[in-house]
Amino acid sequence: MNSILFFTTLVLLDSRAVLSFTTFHSQHKCIGLSSKLYSTPTPITPLNEEQEQPSLPPADIQQSLQSLASTTLSLLSGDENAAAHLLGGASQKRHVVTNVFKAYDVCESGTLSLEEARSLFADLARSMVLELSKGSSGDEENESVSPAKAHAQRVLADDEAGNTIDRVAKKLLLMADTDGDGKINLQELAQLFETVFEANHSELGSDGAVSGTFPQPLRALAGSLQLLPPRERAIASEAADRSSLWNVGVPGDDHSLRRVVLEENGRGKKSNTLSLVGLGLSADASAYFLPELGIALDAGLHVSSLLPKTVLLTHGHRDHIGALPVHMSKGAMCLVPRPIEPLVNKFLLAEAQLNYGDASQTDEETITALGKFDVVGVDDGFRIMLPKNKYMGSPTPIGIQVFSAPHKEGVPACSYGVFRQKQRLKPEFQEMSKSEIGAFLREKRAAGSNEDKDLSITESYDEGVIFYTGDTTITLLRERWKEILPNYKYIIHEVTFLGPPSSDLDASVRAKGHTHYAQLHPGY
Repeated sequence: MNSILFFTTLVLLDSRAVLSFTTFHSQHKCIGLSSKLYSTPTPITPLNEEQEQPSLPPADIQQSLQSLASTTLSLLSGDENAAAHLLGGASQKRHVVTNVFKAYDVCESGTLSLEEARSLFADLARSMVLELSKGSSGDEENESVSPAKAHAQRVLADDEAGNTIDRVAKKLLLMADTDGDGKINLQELAQLFETVFEANHSELGSDGAVSGTFPQPLRALAGSLQLLPPRERAIASEAADRSSLWNVGVPGDDHSLRRVVLEENGRGKKSNTLSLVGLGLSADASAYFLPELGIALDAGLHVSSLLPKTVLLTHGHRDHIGALPVHMSKGAMCLVPRPIEPLVNKFLLAEAQLNYGDASQTDEETITALGKFDVVGVDDGFRIMLPKNKYMGSPTPIGIQVFSAPHKEGVPACSYGVFRQKQRLKPEFQEMSKSEIGAFLREKRAAGSNEDKDLSITESYDEGVIFYTGDTTITLLRERWKEILPNYKYIIHEVTFLGPPSSDLDASVRAKGHTHYAQLHPGY
């Protein structure tokens, strides 16, 4: 039985299953992951689709919404004093929440329907973005709010592709809908703000791991607003050199560190594990790191504590290549789809000239000054053993296997398999004891055999570590699963869209060069 773990942007299916990173585009029709989402799917219209826009709520309700928005933002950024000042005591908080709830309970049923709840959280999300865009006099000293302010201003100016208000509204609804029925009662709405408050009181466990740190989808909410809670920011800063905490508190839709088990070392012994650090901002940047190996999967984001020696670039879209100049300036090697190798070199040269050169500097002069970039063009079937200085942490050699990946028309793309080259006994020796093998070798030497092939009792074999699809359609797995699934225990497969399965969704997703979640289910 395969075990499945769900995360907002990352889904890990162990034992020949799939790791899926979900980038929430504005087109998808899903609030988020809930226990009932697929068993009883309810079509949900995105907030940004063409539809009659709701009128503004009355002034007193707008004021209450703004109070809740300001309080939530203060709690997300860790300023509990400001939150307490904004909302007042328990009775005032109860009064504000109740008034807002009643204002959106149009049917006066005592429970907000899906449409009523969506309207409430859309207005609340808009109020939060508006509040962030205004900032305050202390923003210069608050490294959590400053980038969020700039992002909010971009959102209000329609200068961003991620549809932040829509995503924030969906995540607020997901947080509040604790029983997954698509409806919100007064208790659930009140508990939403308690959840944000309690998340600021996380502690370190006895093993040094963070206990109670901003959970999903609360962390995803903060990430969508590009807010970084001080508790997590401090942990990330203090422990940036510890792989178990490298990904805590990184802005984005998911900051969670995942681990894959390479080998079980027996009872009482520590398993040989590999960390997977996912970084990203929906539709803006995508990158994954294998810190123990020094390998980056795409280059949409860079953090100073993660310096890859090898970058596996799946394709040339901006959200996957933005941080590549930083990695290459540190001496990394980059594997790229062969058709875009010249363009990648031009991109790196142009970036270097913008940073270090002047208007008259030629490409040749730049190359003479900085040296050639270590860019390797690859295509389907390409296999390379990485040089020892292009990976780290593994006593066994590390190799890369390349698959051509179907994406948008005219966009060359590759998927990558990372493997270890290990040694094992040849089949004819596997049933022999050590003493029998020793006797065999002594007999060979006594007979005067000096040929290595005659004395060798081992052979090399490839052990798949992890397979990374990058942006692609389900066609890759459907057509080439025999080459992938038996050879790689862990697979990272992109999932850009969620929604009730349909032929229309299949066609739409295929045209965009992506995959939707239902396509990964057996039998779909």
